[in-house]
Order: sequence, then C-alpha cells, then structure tokens
Amino acid sequence: MAKVTKRAVLVGCNYRKTQFGLHGCINDVKTIKDAILNFGFKESDINVLTDAPGSSVLPTDVSLKFHPHYVDGLMMLDPLKEDDGILLSGCEVNETSYDLVLGNRAFGAFTDAVVNVLNQRMGAGISNRQLMVEAAKILKDNGFDQNPCLYCSDKNTNATFLGVFA
Repeated sequence: MAKVTKRAVLVGCNYRKTQFGLHGCINDVKTIKDAILNFGFKESDINVLTDAPGSSVLPTDVSLKFHPHYVDGLMMLDPLKEDDGILLSGCEVNETSYDLVLGNRAFGAFTDAVVNVLNQRMGAGISNRQLMVEAAKILKDNGFDQNPCLYCSDKNTNATFLGVFA
C-alpha cells in the first residue's frame, strides 16, 4: 500500500476589533499543531492560517477552499476535492465558541476538550464521530453551551481521526 502524505490546514481567527472577538484561537492552532505531529504529520505539511498581526496568508473563504503549499518559495493554491478531509468546528454558526483563560494563556474550550480526548485515547485510535461526541460531552459537563460540529463526507464520519497513529 502506498504511503499517503498527511496534510493539514489549521485556522485560527480571533476576530480582533470586532464584536465577536476571541482571545484563544491562535493559541488553539499552535496546540492542535503540536497534537497532530503525533499522528504522523510532518511540520512542512501543516499550513497555519491565522488573523494574527503580520500573518502572511489570512484565513479567507478563498484560502479555505484550496490546498496551500509552496513550490520554489511561492505559495500555490490547488483546489480541494470533495472528501479531501474533515473540518472540526467548536460550535454551530449561530452559537458562541467559548474561550478559557488559565494564567495568562487564552484557549478555546472546544480545543481543550479535543486535546483531552486525544490524550486519553492515545494509541487506541478514535473515529471522527466519536471524537466529537466525547468532546461535546466534556463541554456539556463543564457548563459550556456550544455544540461542536464535524464537517466531512459520510465516508469519513466513522473513519479513524487523522488515520492510523504514528
């Protein structure tokens, strides 16, 4: 069986200077990046898009519909095909995704729940659907009124999260 290159596009938008401003989204991207490196990803195959001041590529509708990668130092955008991946969202579009602050570090309640589930299941594997169910339970048990969402093809719903563990 041919080895598949795993790729990730991680998006963190704090929406600074808006009424919907958050504080932990960029920290969340860093946390998830560190977590998925344990799933066989190479750092060079992880693209990070944030709205941090000075970001070279901002997360926009266009950048999220294409696979960004570099060729000879230039960013190229290849269109994504259906079934190319999964999208995890901390809440439904009409809800609030809550920030937590411990010490001086802000982070998302959903990201914290996902990382906790992954740490509990390390080595055992978990489906995309089950990851979301367990993260949603942690959120509810901790009093967060948000419903995380999984966006993917039917085929990927029950697939192992990010494939086989490294």
